[in-house]
Amino acid sequence: MVDVLSEGDWESLARNLLRAELMRRGMSYAGLVEALAKIGVQETEAAIKNKVSRGRFPLMFFLQAMVAIEAGNIRIPSEAQLLEGFGLGNGGAQVLARNSASHSPAE
Repeated sequence: MVDVLSEGDWESLARNLLRAELMRRGMSYAGLVEALAKIGVQETEAAIKNKVSRGRFPLMFFLQAMVAIEAGNIRIPSEAQLLEGFGLGNGGAQVLARNSASHSPAE
């Protein structure tokens, strides 16, 4: 257990939150490209893969993606959960997707 989150932890959380919402909808990056295009945002699949793999992308992109895939509500782990490693690292997106599975995609 750690006392504070590192920059890498925050990047992991950003990446995993986006991936989890895509997983919940059974959506690929190609599907995200299409959904973004419907709201007037032009991105390539390669550009999205690069952004997500780094875990560094503008909040604006995250919000555009959430609106495009109709993720009305997302669950963000508490600080205590994050300090325990919940939703971070490899497999974190799956954990987050399962944790929020009780919410319908249109919530």
